Amino acid sequence: MWELKTKYLFKGRLELKTALHIGGGRLNMMNTDSPIVRTPEELPFIPGSSFKGAFRSTVEKIAVSLPNITTCQLIEDEKSKNCPTAYHKEFAKQVEKMKDEKELVETLKEKLCNTCKLFGSPYTASKIFFHDLKILDWAGVTQVRDGVVIDRDSERAKDKLKYDFEVVAPSSTFDMEIWLENPSKQDLGLACIGLNEYLSGMGYIGGIKSRGLGSCFISDLKVYKLDLESEGKEERLRKYLIHTEPEKKMDEIKNPEQFVQEKTEAILLSKEV
Repeated sequence: MWELKTKYLFKGRLELKTALHIGGGRLNMMNTDSPIVRTPEELPFIPGSSFKGAFRSTVEKIAVSLPNITTCQLIEDEKSKNCPTAYHKEFAKQVEKMKDEKELVETLKEKLCNTCKLFGSPYTASKIFFHDLKILDWAGVTQVRDGVVIDRDSERAKDKLKYDFEVVAPSSTFDMEIWLENPSKQDLGLACIGLNEYLSGMGYIGGIKSRGLGSCFISDLKVYKLDLESEGKEERLRKYLIHTEPEKKMDEIKNPEQFVQEKTEAILLSKEV
């Protein structure tokens, strides 16, 4: 039975150090070869799925080097420890032979890597959720940049293969909101590793990153927590149910950046997998 025990909310601003391109796949008034994704009101935004993908990739690259932490990165190798996500076809055959759902749950608990337990897999729901990021501050106009197709053999531009693409200008900011439900110590630590990378200005998002696009960082971070496990949970549950604004429903953690650093350091000392 699923029961809400703990919940975290991470709020802040995602600020662009360099221009951003996330393809929208449809034409707009800019008449460019590759327009950005926009809301129905024609405002640029960052889809939550795009941010989640970039965030997960950031965490997985570091998780590979962490002691007592597993990450499959969708690669079938020794480090994945036969994670059902990486060995999807092979595991699907095992599922057909299982007696009941309880056996499946126990097998997933044992074999799923830590990053799949946090971000989700074909067999389990995600524990971390990323809202679409609405634009807050920007110049009010986008830019169109030129690009050329490069021949990888000659390392020269191919003749008559020029294109252009639309970008959101540097210094634009987006409203960020990440939720985390019922995390284990490993889940919380991995989430904080990702947050710390973006707080440090080492985060990326979007396409054409090899040309310098998509560099960004998190600012004005705030962290809120709902704790329904420890003493006083009745009053915290009452506050959570009565109020409608997330900031009033949950308790604010006073020093959010210190909290992120502490949980990041704690995962290095963890022995649980």
